[in-house]
Amino acid sequence: MKQRWQMRIATLAVGALLGVVGTGYAKSLPTYDTTKATAEAQTFEARGVHSESDLPAAYQSYATTMITEIRDYSDGYTFTVPWRLTNGRYESQAKDDGSTERGYFFNLAESSISEPFLVSFTKRDNIVEGNVSLQQWNTTWYNESVTNMTKERYLALWRENRKDLSGYTLDGDLFDFKGATTARWDSFVRSDAGETGSTFFDAEFIMAADPTQRYTMTMMYPSKYNDYMMQGVVKNVVPSFKLMKEKYRNTGNLVLTDEISYIKPSGFKVVTQNRNGAVLTKDFYRIEVGLFPMDKTVSIDSRASYPTMTARQEIADFYVNELVTNYGATIEGYKTLIDNHNTGSLIVGSLQRGEGVAIKFASYITLTDSGQAVVARVMAPDNGQFTDEDLMKMVEGVRIQHKGLLSGGTVIL
Repeated sequence: MKQRWQMRIATLAVGALLGVVGTGYAKSLPTYDTTKATAEAQTFEARGVHSESDLPAAYQSYATTMITEIRDYSDGYTFTVPWRLTNGRYESQAKDDGSTERGYFFNLAESSISEPFLVSFTKRDNIVEGNVSLQQWNTTWYNESVTNMTKERYLALWRENRKDLSGYTLDGDLFDFKGATTARWDSFVRSDAGETGSTFFDAEFIMAADPTQRYTMTMMYPSKYNDYMMQGVVKNVVPSFKLMKEKYRNTGNLVLTDEISYIKPSGFKVVTQNRNGAVLTKDFYRIEVGLFPMDKTVSIDSRASYPTMTARQEIADFYVNELVTNYGATIEGYKTLIDNHNTGSLIVGSLQRGEGVAIKFASYITLTDSGQAVVARVMAPDNGQFTDEDLMKMVEGVRIQHKGLLSGGTVIL
């Protein structure tokens, strides 16, 4: 197993412009200072506070800090990051070594040329080099067994074999991860850059259930946010990664139009349906799904000929503002879901109606290719018989038949 940072940096730069092996020592993930991470988080979130935002004042932090969940049923994995992502694309590329790399490339929200934030997650063929077995290849670091390898030895081998990183401060280690044959992380930053420089980071997983592939998360971010970013990696990103065997359903069993359908949750019955949507009920739950008129228009991406994830996030922000301003909603959760290349948003919260029991709700909102808003919303008395996740699961079954998503190996999300 060898380091592949050189190729990965070039890929990210382009994006900016457009059972575990046993060891005898404590493996480690990156460390971070919680106090510093908290202070850096405030500066990070402040980048998204501006008058142009549709988000209500109390929820401006969602402009930069929100869960983004990616599920890829075709490539068979899922992960989440604790930040808002933009400019997303999925790419499949043939590499010089004969492997194929496919995966997701993003900017973090409010990224700029002066403060670039990049993140990618890819799956790549695991090409064995030399006359060794796949098992041996997957359990060595520069031809040395990772069993009982210390952090010091790991870094020493990296320095010895990557002379091009002379002048950089390096960090990294192996770490334990459930289901992985080998998992590791690396980071480097120019030694003389200080907080004005950028840190490059990756975490790589070779999974026992899929040993012919390597899964890699890569990031580039301003070094002044290092503790905050590492906190997100350790607490959110790494624990969230897992392989999936589930199959994606492209069309729901409740067809509303040629373009819009919905996967009915178990036990729900359709009580009304017309060309604009449907109402479903079960016990004390009520679901409304269909076209949702919005007093806002979004731009259609000229490259894709449909609204991209940025437009979908804009309409979701506007919807959140409508819920808060017009209905007095309290927003308790808001996240982006990229479900097999289809981008939408999930919002969960509560409404207080007089002296009665509070009403809980969850909504999923996305756009058709022509820019029409589609919403699925469930409402139920806040009786403690369900969780926020239960509610969000009920509404995420909206399916939009997109046209021409794939172009030259690239999907613009």
